[in-house]
This record gives sequence, structure tokens and C-alpha cells, in this order.
Amino acid sequence: MRSSPQRLAWTVLIASFLVCCAIGVGVPAAAWSFVNTATVAPVMNVKLQAGRTIAFCPPSREADARVVGQEGRALEEGCSVIVDNDTQSQALLTIAPAEMPGDVIASVQLYSGARLIIEQARIPRFPDLTSSPAVFILRLESGRIQVQHRHPPERRVRLVVRTDLASTTLDSGSYSFETSAEHTAIVAREGAAWVVSLAENKTIVLRSDQRTAVTRDGGLQGILPPARNLVINGQFEDPLQADWQIITDVSPRGGITGRVSIIGSNGNASLLLDRFGTGLGWGRTGVWQQIEEGLSGRRSLQLRVEFAILYQELPVCGGYGSECPLLLKIVYTDRSGAEREWTQGFYADGVPNDSLPDEIITAPLPRNKHAAKRLGQRELFESEDLLATLPDVQQIRSIWVYAEGHGVRTQVYSVELLLTD
Repeated sequence: MRSSPQRLAWTVLIASFLVCCAIGVGVPAAAWSFVNTATVAPVMNVKLQAGRTIAFCPPSREADARVVGQEGRALEEGCSVIVDNDTQSQALLTIAPAEMPGDVIASVQLYSGARLIIEQARIPRFPDLTSSPAVFILRLESGRIQVQHRHPPERRVRLVVRTDLASTTLDSGSYSFETSAEHTAIVAREGAAWVVSLAENKTIVLRSDQRTAVTRDGGLQGILPPARNLVINGQFEDPLQADWQIITDVSPRGGITGRVSIIGSNGNASLLLDRFGTGLGWGRTGVWQQIEEGLSGRRSLQLRVEFAILYQELPVCGGYGSECPLLLKIVYTDRSGAEREWTQGFYADGVPNDSLPDEIITAPLPRNKHAAKRLGQRELFESEDLLATLPDVQQIRSIWVYAEGHGVRTQVYSVELLLTD
């Protein structure tokens, strides 16, 4: 039986039409799928700020880890960062897009005892064309970190911090985490955090200034009472003279004094400590506030300060380690009634050596190591629990925030001394 030429022609025509449709739809769909899902690695860097930090990346192991210096070290997915388990060590991890390495999407401040793994870190290859977010997944195995996660609204970011007990997805903002084998504590300083208890599969949403905890035995603890700030006018929205005493000391007398002023307003106020210039000789410029708060029966006490070092004439903190562009001091009394001091310094220029110590060499032991910060960048510091580290502390007398040295300029955005009852 002979085949029909008409049937063959229709078959070829229909098949050609279907192939054309498949190409016309499939190729753009495949191209769009590639554009929407293609990713690249971000630029990730960890820098030493004080003490000692090590890092390693697979296939290397912890035994092969290298020491991280102040010049920093590039990282990639799978890398681990380990901060020495003492009260002096600190490091900073930054994550930025490869095309704009100075535009930091997220930064992680690591404190003593922190062990962090970068499980995933990918950024869309075509950020202007895709709806897919950048994805960063960090695993905190132990210790304490702070996460600063601020980005423009047009950039979509999914940032997750995992521990053995919880998984937390973070909106743009600022957050603190502390974890051990039995306990994970999470504080939302600014923004929103979705906390999932892994054992219970329960979720809670934290808003600004809220905190929670997940324990191995008790699970998700709900929203816990907030810490109380002992500092009055720590956001500098009101005139200084009502709550703060101003410091403008110089030596020798008659030298150029520094200026203390509030700049900005309407939620954007900050404190400027300014003694700009060179060859000015010694000076101290800052503020202090009387606290007089007893600590009997309290659970924790932490100092939290946001600041930016804009200029410093002397490298590190001078020859005695006492002339930092920012110094935080807490005066307290112990059980015997003796008055003592806790001091933490910061600098943004220079590398410590024998002639430029990174501690105040005239201070009594134990001494805090000064922390290196980025010049001109807004930084966040949160102390360890001072009730656990200050010997026999009974009462907080006062808090001091000042710049010391020759030429200095430092901007302070907020000061909080957070007491948990």
C-alpha cells in the first residue's frame, strides 16, 4: 500500500511546527533559568583584631590551620575560623560581592572561643535580572558572634546562622549569638530573626531589642525579658550636659583642647570626639557618666558600643599603649570596697610591636588587649559577660568613653551597658 504524500507532508509540517515551538519556548526558558539560578562566590575575608585566630579550608584539617594576621586571609565555602579560647582574642569576617569588594553585605564579629564554619556562600551572577537571593549559611559550633547584616532593599539576601540547637534566618539588621553544647542564646538588636528550635520544629520571631534562648533540655524559651540599659542618653538624642560630664584634658596646660559635640538629630545623632591635627601633644577628649548600680543577684552585664575611628595621629595606641583613638572604661568596686577599672581600647592604624604595645602597660593585670578596627568604618563592640570576668565586682560606679593621644577624631553612635536581672 502506497503512503499518502499529503499525509507525509502534513506530518513533516506539524513536526516542524512543534520543533519550532519547542525551540521558541525552550531556549528562552533555558536561558532565563540559567540567568535566574547562576551564582558566583562572594569575596570573603577574615582579619585578626586581637589575640590569635586560625583558619583552614578543605581538604585541610584543623591540625593544618594557619594563623590569621591583621592583613587578613581570603576564605571560601567550607572554610572554618577558630578564635582562641581566651578573653583577648577577636576577629572580623566580611562578605562582599566580587564586583564590589568594598560593598560589604554582611560582617561577623567573632569573639574568644568562637568556632564558625561557612557552609554556603553564593551570590547571583546577574543580580539585576534575577529574583533569586544571595545565600549565606553559617554554622556556629561554639562561642559568641555578632552579625551585622545591612544591605539596600534592591539586594535580596538570605542569611542563616545555625547551631546544634537552632536555625535562625536573619532580616537586615544586627544580631548576637552565643552557643554551647547545651544552650543557644539569640538577641535581635535591630531587625527581625526567625528562630527555629531543631528538636521541636517550633518557630519564634524576634523583633528589635528582643531575645530568646534554646536549650537542649527545655527547648525554645519564648521571648525573654529585655536587658536594662544603665546608661542614660546613650543614643545622644538629648543635650550632653544633662547626663554626661565632658572631658577636655591636655598636657602641658594651655595646649589645644579637643571638642566634644553631638552631630545629627532625629534618630541619627552621634557623639563626635575631635582633636584634629598633628603635633598637638597629649590630650584626652571624651565624656563620662556616673552609674552607681549594685550588681548583687544580677545575671549578666555587657557593654555594647557602636563607633567609627575617623583619624588617629599615633599608630596603635602609642608607646605606653594608653593613647587610643577610642577607650572604654568602667569604674567599679569589689567586695572589699576597693575601686578598680576595666578598660578596652581600639585603634585603626598601625601594627603592634615591642615599641607599640596593644595593651596599657602601666595597667594592673589582667589587661585587655586593644582591638584593631577598620579606619572610617562603623564598628560594633559587645563585651563578654562582665559579671563573669570582673573579679568580685559589686557595684558599677561610672562609665567613660574617650579618645586619648595627640590628633584623634572618633564618632560614637551609641553606648549601652546592658544589665540582665
